[in-house]
Amino acid sequence: MRQSAIDFRSKRLTLEGIFSTPTEAGPYLPAVAVCHPHPILGGDMNSPIVTSVCRAASDEGFATLRFNFRGVGESEGEFSNGKDEHNDVKSALNVLARWPGIDRKRIGVVGYSAGASILLDGIKHVKRASAIVLIAPTLASLRNRRFIKDKRPRLVIAGSEDRVAPSLQIQHILDECRGPVRFREIRGADHSMRGQESEIARAVAEFLVQSL
Repeated sequence: MRQSAIDFRSKRLTLEGIFSTPTEAGPYLPAVAVCHPHPILGGDMNSPIVTSVCRAASDEGFATLRFNFRGVGESEGEFSNGKDEHNDVKSALNVLARWPGIDRKRIGVVGYSAGASILLDGIKHVKRASAIVLIAPTLASLRNRRFIKDKRPRLVIAGSEDRVAPSLQIQHILDECRGPVRFREIRGADHSMRGQESEIARAVAEFLVQSL
């Protein structure tokens, strides 16, 4: 895939990101924005789950945008622990929607851990996304009524050994969802998903291909 470093605005802040396109890109590409885990745990746009998802999506013909939330890496501002980061997600989706050659009707968004919680807490701000993927979301964030009533295609991925986001409890919450939602359990995986990056990335890419 071809990758380019880009900057874009989120309110008054400048964020850094990496935009990629498939090596053999056709016109009107589908696209996906990917949100990284919590920076206090070392999360940024170069986290293994994030880069693996982008690579797998690119192999399936998607343009991708991974970016650093405010206060992370070279992005301006301070990380607000979810208070304002929904603006960053909205801005990233706007970048994709306005990018030449992107099909704005086929844009997805992926969040891992804190990135998933940020998506859920600000789900009303991600209207440009036609499909949503949540990797290891917290139970509290999943109980969002807007998410439960959402009608867009959704995929939730959890590890069988995840004590932060227990798989069984996640499934109970998803039983309440009204719209189409899929669940994928990664056997033997804890919250870090370490060593499971390829399996997760394949699951995400397959879902995006089927949903967009």
